[in-house]
Parts: sequence; structure tokens; C-alpha cells
Amino acid sequence: MSPGDVGVADYDGGVAVPAAAAAAVLDKASAREALEAEKRAKLASGVLGLDMYNMREPLKQAGLRYID
Repeated sequence: MSPGDVGVADYDGGVAVPAAAAAAVLDKASAREALEAEKRAKLASGVLGLDMYNMREPLKQAGLRYID
């Protein structure tokens, strides 16, 4: 790492982000976290991942059938 670079770590690992890219990486990470929070809320409200990810038709095309 160089001075000004940003280090981020959690229980899965870590990464060093060059200072010049830090703002863009933060924006993208924030957008991803917001999307993940939205998905968690949908799942918590009872929406099936099967429907959230539009998997019924691909499963049907693969010869599979989902039984509620």
C-alpha cells in the first residue's frame, strides 16, 4: 500500500484500494450494499428467491417443477 490508499477488511479477507480509485469504489460498494439491503427486505417479507430472481421459467425449461 502507498500513502493515501485505503485498506478494507472483514472476516472474509481484505483489500487495498488505490487512493485514486477510492471514491469510485466507495460509490459502487454503497450501491451494492443498498441493493443487498433491498433484497434482504424482500426475502424477509416473504418473497421467494425463486420469484425475485425470475427462476420459474428457467426451471420449467430445464424440465423441473417447483411445488409450493
